[in-house]
Amino acid sequence: MAFVELEDGSCINPAFIEEIYKRNPSDTVWEAGMNHGEATTITDADRTRILKTAGFVKIKKEKNDE
Repeated sequence: MAFVELEDGSCINPAFIEEIYKRNPSDTVWEAGMNHGEATTITDADRTRILKTAGFVKIKKEKNDE
């Protein structure tokens, strides 16, 4: 699986992510729980990008005006 570049410039491998969650439901910060026990802070845009790369969200194709 391909690495995903996060908004802060670092990269993450979606194959190593076990869960994506919010510590506080009213918060805007997400955490990605890794299979080696660490959690990485990610943004909502990072979460969407990770889910698209992993195949959980369909990527919309752009329509051509031809």
